[in-house]
Amino acid sequence: MPITSSPPAAATHPVKILVVDDMHANLVALRALLTSDSLEVVTAGSGAEALEMLLVHDVALALLDVQMPSMDGYALAELMRGSDRSRHVPIIFLTAGAQEARHSFRGYERGAVDFLFKPIDERVLRSKVAVFVELHRQRRTIAEHAEELARLAHANALTIAALSHDLQEPLTALALNAELVLQRSDAPALRQAAARQKSATALLRDTPAPSDAQI
Repeated sequence: MPITSSPPAAATHPVKILVVDDMHANLVALRALLTSDSLEVVTAGSGAEALEMLLVHDVALALLDVQMPSMDGYALAELMRGSDRSRHVPIIFLTAGAQEARHSFRGYERGAVDFLFKPIDERVLRSKVAVFVELHRQRRTIAEHAEELARLAHANALTIAALSHDLQEPLTALALNAELVLQRSDAPALRQAAARQKSATALLRDTPAPSDAQI
């Protein structure tokens, strides 16, 4: 029966992005704009809620509104960069107007990869999101392939160890047989054959099996 591999999870599960905005209408609009069969939009109405979402969801990108009460986008980005789980999530800031452009350096200092100014151009947003989603998907696929290779290497090491153990008894019998021939026979041809057999079995028996560390 042929063995077939299932498609990688990266190809079957939608990628998630996080959108953070204190305006509910903006969250609804962005979710409607970006959601697809291959992309899930996780939303948060505050910085605190966003941090909770990041504990649960693995996201490819975070779209952060700059101007929010209690915790603005810059503060949220700084906290994200301080967490091992979210420090590598790309951040795009969404800002309300051109007057914020002079503050862009604050965002870049906190790990932003880009700024988008409201009102947002839908085509530009979709294009930028698609780039980061594809990068995330590729990284996830590479990680899954590496995990599969490690699993196969482990299984191979276990098989070799089992075979090595199973061969010990027949190799011992062959070695004893060769030793008996050498002790009891005066025929040069038999003694030569027994010597070769003894040497070969000794070589096989001395071949180390995979260590626990290798398995």
